[in-house]
Amino acid sequence: MKARTRIWIGSIVLIGLLSAGMIAAQAPPQNPVPPATQTPPAQTPPAAQTPPQNPPRQNPPPPPGAEDDPRYKLAVSVELVNVVATVLDEGGKYMDGLRLDDFSVFEDGSEQKVSFFSHDLRVPISVGVLVDASGSMKHKLQQALQTVREIGLALSPQDEMFVISFNSDVTLRQKFTTNNQDMQKSLKEIKAGGETAAYDAIQLGVQEMKSAKHNKKILILVTDGFDTKSKINAADVENLLKRTEVLVYAIGIDDDENDPYVLRREKYHIYHYMLGKLTGISGGRTYRMFTGRTYALQGVAQSLLDELHQQYTLSYYPNTPREGGAWRQVEVKVSKPGSQIRYKTGYFVNQPGNNQ
Repeated sequence: MKARTRIWIGSIVLIGLLSAGMIAAQAPPQNPVPPATQTPPAQTPPAAQTPPQNPPRQNPPPPPGAEDDPRYKLAVSVELVNVVATVLDEGGKYMDGLRLDDFSVFEDGSEQKVSFFSHDLRVPISVGVLVDASGSMKHKLQQALQTVREIGLALSPQDEMFVISFNSDVTLRQKFTTNNQDMQKSLKEIKAGGETAAYDAIQLGVQEMKSAKHNKKILILVTDGFDTKSKINAADVENLLKRTEVLVYAIGIDDDENDPYVLRREKYHIYHYMLGKLTGISGGRTYRMFTGRTYALQGVAQSLLDELHQQYTLSYYPNTPREGGAWRQVEVKVSKPGSQIRYKTGYFVNQPGNNQ
């Protein structure tokens, strides 16, 4: 009996131990390893994938002529147009103290909203002087050169100036300089003779202005007659001035109108045609002088420079559609009675990729 009892008890104990082991094997561990310290299982390289039989659908290219379809055009910001204006009173003196409300701006007849307005009293300038040295200037050249000397002396230390002389040929006498002595030396060797290539001189002057330091650029043309020798014509130079931001001022030196002989030389009365046309396109103006008369040249030069150093700037975003390469007509009005306003009368819309 004792032996059987022992066998039975042993069997029960053995079965209990086996059951406990099976339960322990199925239970989760009490302290699992943190994910960051687990060793990732070895990965089997993925099998090479076969390209899909039908690739993702791509958008078709724009059809021919789509560049004119607004659906295929990028939206770009409208270019800001800056209009520089000079306002004079009835006596030809610069008019100061005007406000935005005194101005109205129109483009192709449509009034524009001025977004920015400024009045600068002392704008630094880049000046190029073009001196006529043709044969007809023989008795006028010293008066012309003295006028240029006074202009140089009236410049501020921040201003710069170059000198070009022209007759049958065009010569750059002095590149841009702020040194008045260098400018004065450049005038010493100018002699009168030959014909008049004024348009070619303007073309070289505009080219030289590309190296100007200042935003306000002025050409001052000192001459006494029509162009007779240039390689380019009037239409060429007018188109050139429309495409630049250079202002053209002119000092016309003519024979004394009181001389009866002079009155019969109509072609020398250039002020209402060539000079007026060139200065009008760019926004400048013409000064008229006569040989044989005494002028306070220092005062003339100072008056001119006072005007050139000041300006009103009106900026707007055009509210009308614009096509590349098109000419847009600009008109500026001032509400002050008796005022005269000068400005560039229009601009070409920039072609794509070009900066005017």
